[in-house]
Amino acid sequence: MKVIIDIDVKNPEEVVKAHKGELLNLIALVMLSKEKKKYKVEKAICDEMLKILKIELPKALKEEMVDAIINYDIID
Repeated sequence: MKVIIDIDVKNPEEVVKAHKGELLNLIALVMLSKEKKKYKVEKAICDEMLKILKIELPKALKEEMVDAIINYDIID
């Protein structure tokens, strides 16, 4: 069974400005096209979601006495 979450960032420029060097080096981001900025922001969101899921989902399943193997993947 799969859960697919589709993320479509509508404001990548604003996100880059708000987070400056947190996502990538600001100079490199300024030089990227809008589509590449959008990709970088969406990828960062997906990476963060996976990081949280890898920690919290097993805990929640264990509390419900669910023994499961969980695979995580980001598909472009």
